[in-house]
Parts: sequence; C-alpha cells; structure tokens
Amino acid sequence: TFFKYISIFQVEQHCTHESLWLIFRGKVYDLTSYYPQHPGGTAMLRKAGKVGDATIAIQIVQSHAVPWNFIQKKLEECLIGVVKK
Repeated sequence: TFFKYISIFQVEQHCTHESLWLIFRGKVYDLTSYYPQHPGGTAMLRKAGKVGDATIAIQIVQSHAVPWNFIQKKLEECLIGVVKK
C-alpha cells in the first residue's frame, strides 16, 4: 500500500470546518466529513486536529473504549497518508 507523506505543518493547515485532518499513531486522517457527526461534538475534534498527534487524546477518552471497532473502521476509511518525520 502506498501512502502519501504529510508534514505536521500540512496537518495544522487543515483544522477548519471545511477541512479537518488528524494525526493518530503516525498516520494522517481526513475527518472533514465525519467530525460534525462525532458524538463528542465538533469542538472536541477541532481541538484534536490542532494538537498535532491526537493518539493520547483519543486513547484516554473512556467512551472510545466501547466503540473501538467503529473508530478503527472510520479511521481506515479516512486515511490519507503518514506523518513525514
């Protein structure tokens, strides 16, 4: 599988209502179409997109433990690349 390399700077340019990218476990996801439906609210996802790598933020939210299969499936659908180091 080929992945596009994306810098953290590029991810930070996509933290708006029109374009929201998120880093999780070293991969970059475009969650623009999903974040308005996120049960935690749009503010939570918009903040996560600005953190840089949201791995810790996602893993410590207790409510994420229950729908983990859904989260993994959604992330797979939204994968656009890997973080350029």
